[in-house]
Amino acid sequence: MNQVIEENYDVAVVGAGHAGCEAALACARLGLETIVFTVSVDSIALMPCNPNVGGTSKGHLVRELDALGGEMGHNIDKTFIQSKMLNRSKGPAVHSLRAQADKQAYTRAMRKTLENTPHLHIRQAEVSELIVADVPVSESAEHGSTEKEQWTRKVCRGVKTVSGAIYHTKAVVLLTGVYLNARCIFGEVSEQTGPNGLKAATHLTDSLLKNGIVMNRFKTGTPARVDGRTIDYSKMQEQKGDVPIVPFSFDTDPASVQKSQVSCWLTHTNQKAHDIIRANIDRSPLYNGSIHSTGPRYCPSIEDKVMKFPEKEGHQIFVEPEGLYTNEMYLGGMSSSLPEDVQYAVIHATPGLEHARVVRNAYAIEYDCIDARQLTAALEFKKIRGLFAGGQINGSSGYEEAAVQGFMAGVNAALEVLGKKQVIIERSQGYIGVLIDDLVTKESHEPYRMMTSRSEYRLLLRQDNADLRLSEIGYQIGLVSEERIRRVRAKKAAIERETARLKETYLGANERVNTFLREHGSSVLNTGVTLAELVCRPELNYDLLADLDPERPVLAEDVREQINIEIKYEGYILRQERQVRQFQKLESRKLPMDVDYRKIPNLRLEAQQKLNLVKPASVGQASRISGVSPADISVLLVWLESYRREEREGMDNSKSRCRDMTEEK
Repeated sequence: MNQVIEENYDVAVVGAGHAGCEAALACARLGLETIVFTVSVDSIALMPCNPNVGGTSKGHLVRELDALGGEMGHNIDKTFIQSKMLNRSKGPAVHSLRAQADKQAYTRAMRKTLENTPHLHIRQAEVSELIVADVPVSESAEHGSTEKEQWTRKVCRGVKTVSGAIYHTKAVVLLTGVYLNARCIFGEVSEQTGPNGLKAATHLTDSLLKNGIVMNRFKTGTPARVDGRTIDYSKMQEQKGDVPIVPFSFDTDPASVQKSQVSCWLTHTNQKAHDIIRANIDRSPLYNGSIHSTGPRYCPSIEDKVMKFPEKEGHQIFVEPEGLYTNEMYLGGMSSSLPEDVQYAVIHATPGLEHARVVRNAYAIEYDCIDARQLTAALEFKKIRGLFAGGQINGSSGYEEAAVQGFMAGVNAALEVLGKKQVIIERSQGYIGVLIDDLVTKESHEPYRMMTSRSEYRLLLRQDNADLRLSEIGYQIGLVSEERIRRVRAKKAAIERETARLKETYLGANERVNTFLREHGSSVLNTGVTLAELVCRPELNYDLLADLDPERPVLAEDVREQINIEIKYEGYILRQERQVRQFQKLESRKLPMDVDYRKIPNLRLEAQQKLNLVKPASVGQASRISGVSPADISVLLVWLESYRREEREGMDNSKSRCRDMTEEK
């Protein structure tokens, strides 16, 4: 008889993609014995789709992750081959860093980090089952839950693998990416595999359903790769990297990342390519009914773009290197599930790709995911204590969205095991907060993608000030070092001192000052002004005014950047800070988790149903639930005040009875 393997760990992390790596590292770095499962050790931190990190709004997420103590920023700084700051022509709120990765170098570097982290154990195995136990109310109540029967009757105690091995743990984090019951499709070809032909995870969904977890099925896709030696680059526009290069991690010395960069290239589809797609659209699984799941609206396939935007004469195709180790080039903007012969024809109709040899076909991939409204803002299942989830299993898309969720899920799993208070990033604190709040509050009918427009406070939540916003939280968690927090605090103090000095330093309307202003296209002075007032002028900035300000201290570039932004946008920043204070009032109005909203008079039926489904933690979160109107929020506020009053009266009566009993004795 074979002996069943049984082992004990503090935390099990299921999946070793971008989410899994961040979760596992966070748990292990907090001192917990952590095991991370992957269907293939070779797929750790795999980049099965686009070969880059960051981009519009995604760069914000990576910077915030780095400020909290995550790894992705460090890893891309070690392995990038091109770097650009996007949206430089616009305001600082939407500046976003994007780095082209060497795919193999990226995954090797991350794997090396995992393998050399104390307390972290890697296991190649498919997890097939959750170990979930019913626990006494008294044990559940230790975690502070108020609805004991419904919300804390189940606790996750570990996992089993397909081999029958049992791993007993105190918490489990699900970070399965697109592997659950994955199916890859192009044309008439359909294969039960994960991305890049890797093994799919075909057992765990049954266990999730058995434990009452509501599942969805989403779709994403990836473009073809072609041999770079067969491309005619003379028909394309060269896209070079930035000089100087800005690193992702606040720990990285900018001087250490200044290096030669590879070029990317830009071409466009044309009417010939579009005609081929239209003539074969009935063969597309997206249009003939072979694919029923929903794909990401903001990353459509080339056939979707052609059919939905018939007026466009061409669509951008970004031709990007997969790394220094290979000739493969990624055709960004040309994801597809069209049949192989149609893909070839479309590629060969595109300028510069007429003779391109295809290395890998484009394909769509379907996968199981959960309805993330089953999670708290700490990414823990409401009905199963000790079970967390993050990344694409939560219905999001993208490496960066996955990484930040994995980090937060891992951190909160670790904090629960350690008996500490969980950490929640508010919408007003970071893009991470916006992402998670949207996922756990709003119904998702498609993979969620982060965008700057989703944030109400994007002028405050810039990628350049992520360290100032979030490093203290990372330090409190235990993932930001003493040395780093000292640097951040010193930076903040330097910004405040210099900003105050500029507001107090006056310049007279003399000829030297006016000559300088005329040379820089700025209106001359008639009366004295502060240096801060001059910085506010569109044609001037803090660095330009150095010639008029001999007393200024020597400051680092990142400090000067913050000073310039804080002064130029002060009015807008102050207005958003007022909005945040108003937001915080509603967020501070906490709702009991055991309330049955069907029993609250005057709430509309839809609001009752949605509120019972999500179980919002605050009135603020309730106000963001689709189907809950402002009128419903007014009813909720009135009810909450009555509930709190009765609660206070009950406590007073209880204290009075205690006093009476004491006096009788």
